[in-house]
Order: sequence, then C-alpha cells, then structure tokens
Amino acid sequence: VGVMGPWTCDPLLARALPEVASRLAVTRLNRDPTLNAGYWWDAVVLAEACHTPQAVTGLLDAERYATGLVGPLNPATCGAAGLLTAAWNKPLVSWACLGDAEGLDTLVTPMPEPAGVLHSVLRFFRWAHVAVLSAPQDLWREVGQGLAQDLRARGLPVTVVTTVGTEEEEAREALRRVQRADGVRVVVMCMHSVLLGGEEQRVLLEKAEDMGMTDGTYVFIPYDALTFPLPYHRVPYPVLANNTKLRLAYDAVLTVTIDSPAVTFQEALQQAKEAYEIPAYVDPPQV
Repeated sequence: VGVMGPWTCDPLLARALPEVASRLAVTRLNRDPTLNAGYWWDAVVLAEACHTPQAVTGLLDAERYATGLVGPLNPATCGAAGLLTAAWNKPLVSWACLGDAEGLDTLVTPMPEPAGVLHSVLRFFRWAHVAVLSAPQDLWREVGQGLAQDLRARGLPVTVVTTVGTEEEEAREALRRVQRADGVRVVVMCMHSVLLGGEEQRVLLEKAEDMGMTDGTYVFIPYDALTFPLPYHRVPYPVLANNTKLRLAYDAVLTVTIDSPAVTFQEALQQAKEAYEIPAYVDPPQV
C-alpha cells in the first residue's frame, strides 16, 4: 500500500511521521486474521509534490510501487488519481477528495466528506453566507477552491474566495474583502491550524482581533480539523498560553473535529509505546 503525501515539502505534514504510522498500521493488520484475509501487507511511503502539476505527474510512478494507494492529499489530483487507479484496478483510499466522485470506480472514502460535515454545521446554525480563506500553497489553494465549489453546489453562497500568506498586509486585505462582502457570517480557514504551528492562521486571527472581527460578528472555522481528531480534552496548547492576542481571537473560532470517545490520541500513542509498536522517542505534542 502506497501512502502518499507532501511529506518532504510541507514541514508540518512531515511531523505526522508517515513511516511510523504506516508501520504501525500494517503491523496490526498482519497480526489480525479477521482483517488481513491471509495476505501479508506492507506499506511504502510515497512523496507527493507540493505543486499540483508535478503531483499529477508523480501519480504515474505510483503503479510500480504499490497495489493500492492511500492519498493523495491535494484534491486537485484526485480526478487523475481516481482515473488512473480505476484503469489499474487498484483501490484509492482518500479523505481529501472533494466534490463529485462519480466514475471513480475504485475510490474509497474512509470517513464522512469534510465538506458535507461543514455544510451540516452551517445549516444547523443557519449560517448561509461563507468566505473561504486559504494559505497560498497549491494544496490549500486547491482545497479552498474545491470547498467553495462544493458549498455552492449545495446551495450556499460563497462570496469571497482568496488566499492569505504570512504577511500582515495580506491578512488585512483578505479580511477587508470579508467585511465588504454582503452578509458573510462564517470564515472557513483552509490552512494548517495555528494550534499545530500554522503561521498563516496565526497572522490571520491576530489581524482579525486587531480589526474587531472576533467579537461574535464572524465565526472562524478551521478546515483541517475536519479531517482528523484534533485533541481537545484537557490538552494545553502553548501557542494560546503564550499569546494573549491569539487567545482572545480564538474565542471566535469554532472547531469541528472527529471525536475519539473510546481513547484519546495521547492514550492511543502511549499504549502503542508500551506495546513496543512505535519508538519510545515519539513525542505526542510534536506529532
């Protein structure tokens, strides 16, 4: 199984330790006869380019290395990946693909579609008008554009779609566009979470606090937390403890994430360490 992601060019995603995670998964799979169906499973980590054209080209090499794929993370490459794996008759397991998957015969979606979950939340609170702000990297720009297209197809007006980097002036201009747009209530942030070290989100939220946009007028929703269980129960995040402006701004953030009621991420990691399934040096806060 090939595990695809921009591990070598995205500094935050590299901290996910894909080699360790893949090895843990196949180890558990191989020792469970109810799951492995008599086969011996192995995983190979495949680098996904951070620029979309190169990422599409890189898919062509994947056939040589794997009989199935987990990934890719760039939604713009999902169409090509789906068509190629269908032609190869190989499964494609991806939680990052947005929009219509019709015709992608071997695509497997392992979790509820993030855009669908977000749409349900917006409908519940009756928040119709949405702005989508993305980090400038290809991955996040494609996520933002795909999300906007998906929400529009579901009947929600997305009036602002723009990118924002780590410069304060970029954040100010993007937020001014949100303020000028008619009726925008929700800002979806397609970028790495500030809780995990995302600089674009830190600058954006701090500037929103400066501009008085975190008083309840707007709701800021992180997109990335929709795709994994962000630890939230009795978990201190130093970035909030050490930054008063950010902590104030975070009152306006609504985090929607996958719940893990049986065992928390930290508990699961500790259990794997005690069972010698992963190295002892793996540090929960860093992962």
